[in-house]
Amino acid sequence: MEKRDYFDVLGVARAYHLDASDLEKRYLALSQALHPDKHARSSPTERLQSLEQTTALNDAYRTLKSDSRRAHYLLGLEGVDISDDKSPSRVSVDQGLLLDILELREALEEARASQNEKQIKMLTADVDGRRERALLRVDSGFFSYEKGDRSSLRSVAESLIELRYYDRFLDAVTEHEIAKEELV
Repeated sequence: MEKRDYFDVLGVARAYHLDASDLEKRYLALSQALHPDKHARSSPTERLQSLEQTTALNDAYRTLKSDSRRAHYLLGLEGVDISDDKSPSRVSVDQGLLLDILELREALEEARASQNEKQIKMLTADVDGRRERALLRVDSGFFSYEKGDRSSLRSVAESLIELRYYDRFLDAVTEHEIAKEELV
């Protein structure tokens, strides 16, 4: 069986901007049609096919319903790699971003060590703002892509890489808050 892309599996356009309710309706309708109970009396080959289709459907829905996963998947289909590995098509991380993140992390650690909650909140607000601007660049880049401008994908990839670092920073802040609450 040839592997179809997730957009084909759910019968939607290959795009970042998808209607979430339409995606869910398609998923539920296909899920119902492929449900194992409907194929209980089928031949073993047909049951296996149904299972494979159900697995592909679940994987497709899980990927496409998430903005982040959909963005990464779409870039991958277009040959743009933003994984952490060293593949030749990988978009590299901007060194300026790495320096900024390093400085932010150091400032966070200093604020934690001195229990400066005001500084932690300021750092969090700063990174939240950076994250929102990166999300806007992703959205804008995919609008351009959907109008036929494939050149915008590199910018989208760079913004997604930024988001990865911002999310990790914010996760560290959340971990700090959870640890602080556990001490109380």
